[in-house]
Amino acid sequence: MLDRINVVCYKWGTRYDALDVNVLYASMKRNISAPMRFFCITDDASGLRPEIESVPIMRASMVGNGAKLYTFSDGALGLDSDEYLVCIDLDMVVVGSLDFLLERPEKQYIVAQHRNPKSISRAHTAVYRVKVGSHREFWDKYIENPAAAAARFPGRKDVNAFSDQKWMEDLYKGRDFDFFPFNKVILFRRDCKARAPSFRLGEKAGRWLSLAMFGEARLPGEGEAIVSFAGLTKPRDVIDHHHLHLRRAPFVQQFWHE
Repeated sequence: MLDRINVVCYKWGTRYDALDVNVLYASMKRNISAPMRFFCITDDASGLRPEIESVPIMRASMVGNGAKLYTFSDGALGLDSDEYLVCIDLDMVVVGSLDFLLERPEKQYIVAQHRNPKSISRAHTAVYRVKVGSHREFWDKYIENPAAAAARFPGRKDVNAFSDQKWMEDLYKGRDFDFFPFNKVILFRRDCKARAPSFRLGEKAGRWLSLAMFGEARLPGEGEAIVSFAGLTKPRDVIDHHHLHLRRAPFVQQFWHE
């Protein structure tokens, strides 16, 4: 087990705000047994808790989620090569012990396994741990030509964006990933019975005709530690009401707070 850990999240633009960062910090602090250093790489540090170390985001020549690949750079955040860095997205709800993030220090890179059987990606890069500098090629090859990387691996809905997940999947082609335990990082829409049958009508229809107003999303109770809200819905969207084709989730209020 690691005796300390570094955590980094990224916030830029207007989709997420300081509350999202502060809640993530507090949630992780409550649920991990080792000392934690917490960074937020951002274009706006206003409103962040003083315990959070803010770092200006590197946006020059970057598109889409390319900025997140900085985590893999040599000496990221001024950390030494014997340090470990956990990268986690902001649309997460911590619901259990995070000590699994401290396990297997012999592994240089561990990532959540994608739980959607239809996904072309094996890994769900919303949560991963890397030994600093051990996979610097993820960053080095990207920064050589960010525009070319974006053209080759566009985001799902925006051809001018960039999918860091597709990029990492390609660079790991022919290799096996080391995954966290399968039950630790789950998908809200898939694993919490959150998705209403009307989702088949599409996202736009969800604003006008959604069956998600009926029923509630629930935790499966199988030892999960992190619920990933990857997609258009954020945790705060379903505390009191359904959102699009996803049912409301009262459990969020219990866990998603400072």
